[in-house]
Amino acid sequence: MTLAGTERRRRQLITAGLGTALTLVMGTVLIMGFRLATHVRANIGSLQTASTLQTYPEEISQQLNSLRDRLEVRAYSGQALADLQGTVKRFDQMLNELGVSAESDSPQLHRALQLWHQYAPVLDPVLSFNAQPYVDSDTTGSSLSREGRQYYAEVKRAQLFASDSAGPLQAQLAALAATLQRTCSDAAARLRILLLAGVLAALALAGAAGYFRLTRSSHERAAREAQEQTRDILKTVHEGFFLLDADYRIGSVWSEALTRMFGRRDFAGLSFEELLKDLVAPATLATATKYIKLLWGDRAHENLMRSINPLGQLEIVMDNGHGGKETRYLEFDFHRVMGPEGIKHVLCAVGDITSSVLLARELQESQENANAQVDMMLGMLHVEPLQLMAFLDSAETSLNLVNGILREPARSDTEFRKKLGGLFRELHGIKGEASALNLKSVASRVHALEDMVADCKKKPELSGSDFLPLVLKLDDLLAHLRSVREMGARLTTLKETAPAAAAAVAAAAPHGSAALRQSRPVEDLSRALQAMAERLAEEHAKRFRLTVAGLTEVPPSYAATVKDCLIQMLRNAAVHGIEPPEVRRAHTKQDVGVVSVHFRKVSEGYELVFEDDGAGIAVEALKAAALRQRLISEDQAHGMDTRAAMALIFRPGFSTQEDVSMDAGRGVGMDVVARSVYALGGRIGVSTHPGRFTRFKILLPAAQAVSSAVA
Repeated sequence: MTLAGTERRRRQLITAGLGTALTLVMGTVLIMGFRLATHVRANIGSLQTASTLQTYPEEISQQLNSLRDRLEVRAYSGQALADLQGTVKRFDQMLNELGVSAESDSPQLHRALQLWHQYAPVLDPVLSFNAQPYVDSDTTGSSLSREGRQYYAEVKRAQLFASDSAGPLQAQLAALAATLQRTCSDAAARLRILLLAGVLAALALAGAAGYFRLTRSSHERAAREAQEQTRDILKTVHEGFFLLDADYRIGSVWSEALTRMFGRRDFAGLSFEELLKDLVAPATLATATKYIKLLWGDRAHENLMRSINPLGQLEIVMDNGHGGKETRYLEFDFHRVMGPEGIKHVLCAVGDITSSVLLARELQESQENANAQVDMMLGMLHVEPLQLMAFLDSAETSLNLVNGILREPARSDTEFRKKLGGLFRELHGIKGEASALNLKSVASRVHALEDMVADCKKKPELSGSDFLPLVLKLDDLLAHLRSVREMGARLTTLKETAPAAAAAVAAAAPHGSAALRQSRPVEDLSRALQAMAERLAEEHAKRFRLTVAGLTEVPPSYAATVKDCLIQMLRNAAVHGIEPPEVRRAHTKQDVGVVSVHFRKVSEGYELVFEDDGAGIAVEALKAAALRQRLISEDQAHGMDTRAAMALIFRPGFSTQEDVSMDAGRGVGMDVVARSVYALGGRIGVSTHPGRFTRFKILLPAAQAVSSAVA
């Protein structure tokens, strides 16, 4: 909260507190005034009663005197007695009521009640008389009867008592009236004070109400300004903001950027799943929905949840407004809004990071290209210029063959798949030679092109359009080879012997001719194989040494074939043959394996023997791999002998490795070896002992006969 918001909140609290206090004061004044007014009213009534009662003692005395006079003159006394009874009854009733309503602890009232209680023994015989006080006689006339005489005596005694007691009783009643008068005066004074306080409180409350109204107007104006500012912010920001409730639905307020990002305006009440349903894959949508549900968990740590956010870079496909589709990249960031009872909302911020992602990709591609250039240059530094130029010429020749295969017309699925087989063989040879020279940039590009060919083979039905991406990738590979050639030419100028050697190569054969492929020297083949063996051992976590003998005896016409065969068999030995050190130790072998190459002239021509002391070849493993790749049937596997099973390794597409890597898994290498040997009229054989060794023996005819046949 800002300082202005805090100050505004403080003023609101002070205003509300002041208004509440004034309201309480006003309420207290009204309640106390009502109680005091009620008390004053009761005291006034008591005062009136006390004032009235002051006349009753004298009136009772007079009525007793009148009753006595009537008895003395033998007059009718019934009315006088009735008047006396009424007066006494009213006095007694009013005095008792006064005792209840007035100050019960008043000493004057207490003494008045005591005096009045003394009247009872004297007045009761008079008031209760109901006999005939007179008797009539013809001689004497009316006279008091016996009851009358007794009654007269009681009246006379009561009259004397009332005459004596009237003064004190009246004095007590007068004192009581005076006390009540003072009480009423005091209560009236307090009531006036309360009324004044009430008026002041009412004025203060009216002032507070006016202040509240002004404050409310000010707050409403500030709230409207804040709402306008919020709307301006939501219209201006480039990020999309909205709140999700516990039902994962968007609230009624969101930023205008959401409309630009998602191409819609109806966000209120829309669920998060509905927002993304038509823009992302079902699996991505399911993951996003689960993540949103996790955000509402009380135990989920927000920083941890942010680190596993699956929507940090979300790829969506949406209409571009011109009838087509476009890909955008959005970044979702979530923050939980806490309330007194826990999570109240989840704030979602959406940013369009398409430009950043594309720029990052461009930078990454530039970096990868730069790294590839550096790797290429470092790899070329270890290659002799003649070897490099010979490889480039050979690779371009092979790629021209690949281009020719791609351009061959084909109509049926069988013809298309035949083209793929030819592509595999040519590309595999280029990759093997590039790997032998440690030209990683070339080998990786050829491997990527092989992946595309493998993807085509997996399709249930092929057409000409499936080969278009291969043509584009081939153009990229040819362009890269031209870059390698240019860089090689620059590096050649830095070496002293390079100009003369390059001139000799140029004079020996035209650029890209097949004659150059057959006349490459083999003096450096041993060194290239040793370098390749070291690289393979490091990449596959193996330990072995390579021994080479007799390669200097390879005729120039066999140099390319021998080199291609050795490269492929060395890769097979590193991947399939030589075991890891811990496995070799478990089989009581030396940690370091041995791979040997021997080339020699024999009576029938030339013999190339390649042997490793690795795991050997298991016949059942060959059959299982062939069954898995559907190269043979179950019946064929059961009827296959060892010789036929060993021949499987030369079948196109066969490999015992399920995962494809840079050095194995295509099922092309040994097929290329066999085709190369058979093309020269040679033979190839394999012998193995599981757990001990594998030996390949290649027999090539005399080079002169081959040269004559070629000529």
